[in-house]
Amino acid sequence: MRKTFAYIGIVLFAAACGGGADAGSTWSGTVEDSAGVQLVRNSLQPIWGEGEAWGFEEVLTIGEAAGDPDYQFGQIAGLDVTSDGRILVLDNLAQHVKVYSADGMFESTIGKAGSGPGEFGPGAAILMVGAADTVIVPDAGNQRVNVILVGEGEHTSFPLRFEEGIPMRWQMSPSGVLVAHRRALNLPNQDAVDVDVIVRQTYDGTIVDTLLTPPRGETFSFGGGLPEFHFFAPEPAWTLLNDGTFVHAVSDEYRISVAGPEGEVVRVITMPSEPVPVAEEDKEIITGFIMRLMGEQGVPPQALDAIEQGISYEDLFPAFTQMRNGPEESLWVQRIGIPSDMTADERENWNPMLDQGSDEWDVFDAEGRYLGFVTMPDRFSPFALKGDLFYGVWRDEFEVQYVKVLRVTGLGG
Repeated sequence: MRKTFAYIGIVLFAAACGGGADAGSTWSGTVEDSAGVQLVRNSLQPIWGEGEAWGFEEVLTIGEAAGDPDYQFGQIAGLDVTSDGRILVLDNLAQHVKVYSADGMFESTIGKAGSGPGEFGPGAAILMVGAADTVIVPDAGNQRVNVILVGEGEHTSFPLRFEEGIPMRWQMSPSGVLVAHRRALNLPNQDAVDVDVIVRQTYDGTIVDTLLTPPRGETFSFGGGLPEFHFFAPEPAWTLLNDGTFVHAVSDEYRISVAGPEGEVVRVITMPSEPVPVAEEDKEIITGFIMRLMGEQGVPPQALDAIEQGISYEDLFPAFTQMRNGPEESLWVQRIGIPSDMTADERENWNPMLDQGSDEWDVFDAEGRYLGFVTMPDRFSPFALKGDLFYGVWRDEFEVQYVKVLRVTGLGG
């Protein structure tokens, strides 16, 4: 079982299934009402019994290890799907977007490397398709958010102002609402901000409202000079489900709040989790990764020493890595991976943009009940969900990247 870990990507950028062999089909948790909020308490025993867990089947693969450059990828940073099924792939290395038909045939390329209109910088690291097939590509290097109408070939943008906070995460809701998670820089001679902010905004950058002001994540801080990193510190985690509800938590505890369209919390989901200490071997592996990767990027030795001095670790691993929406209004929560559990080959081929946690995801139904866990195929990272299809990136044994589409099987049971 492949094990990787979370949060390292922030340094570089400021299928088998299981449900429990002894599980039955009766839920063993409880539901209580507290001032109109459902408290859903799960045990570790899943609802899925033997052979009942959801699975995956491959639908489509796009890519070639060698041959036609239209089907080759350098570093896939973003991927999403238009209303008519076209697949858009942002290549961070080539700094352009490739467009494929629903059946995987290459159609066109959008943009090129640069800083002018319709061009992408190396900081373009996510792609989202919104209402009316509007494509949103945040570009930290060029300090702007690109707005593209694919069918009309129109390119516009709005400024990305770091003084308003560093974008930590972006997500497009199924209805086309753009949501951004920002973190204040907290520079010297400024009042420190101890919360993050998660906002809804329009495609011209206008903030519509604030969804949440969670406690500020502690993984990194600036304070002037080189950033400092505190790995495995508690971090705000959130996602938008298919019905538009907003789900949020802090990663050090399996306590997940579900908010309705107006922002009111309607459900709190809990599940026991066993604290896992961060061992010295885990710290050595992560620090070694950082030093090696930054050295390969040309960081001078003096700066490497200063960066290493700014690295520290939480005593315990988080309870989970990230959350995302799943089919049938389900919630998927990615389990944390342990660095020291990785094989030598996995350590050598770790990819900071794609390896953000374990292959195992805990799955909760629309009512917050624990169904069980699924195991994503090895070397597959999901980017987008459309119906029962996951669109993501898969890497072969030579680290060549492909776009892969997987159907979730076993639904409707």
